Amino acid sequence: MENQPQVAQLTDEEKARLVNGLNDFLEEQHGGACLDDDVDRFTVALGVVSWMLSDKIRVMSPERLLPKAKYHLSFNVVDELTGTHVVRLTLDRTDEMSDVDFLKLQNFFWTTVGRAVRDNQDIKRTLESGGIRVETDPEDSGGQQAAL
Repeated sequence: MENQPQVAQLTDEEKARLVNGLNDFLEEQHGGACLDDDVDRFTVALGVVSWMLSDKIRVMSPERLLPKAKYHLSFNVVDELTGTHVVRLTLDRTDEMSDVDFLKLQNFFWTTVGRAVRDNQDIKRTLESGGIRVETDPEDSGGQQAAL
């Protein structure tokens, strides 16, 4: 039998918070949807997936979401063609940091990276020349992470 990855089990309190959060999201964003309608049902499904990928961070601890990122979160960037080290970025959690503080640090990191890309046209052009779509208009992206 193959080794199956371990899936973190939620406590009853965490499940209740997820259910309540999802209920609130559906009421606010999709209250008028008819689940018998194909288009409405698909729109709600997309909304739920986006909610699951972004909003559950408020409910979960970093240990559940990123088991290896409880105390340190590092990114090594290496040029794949040459093997040359480009940069290592490390987020260190201090003893005083709560789970929420560490998540805020991670959000600060990604916000800083996003602003650097948005504000530096050279970086933006370099990314786009490599085939990466860079969207800076919030109307286009909705501020959500997406993986399709």
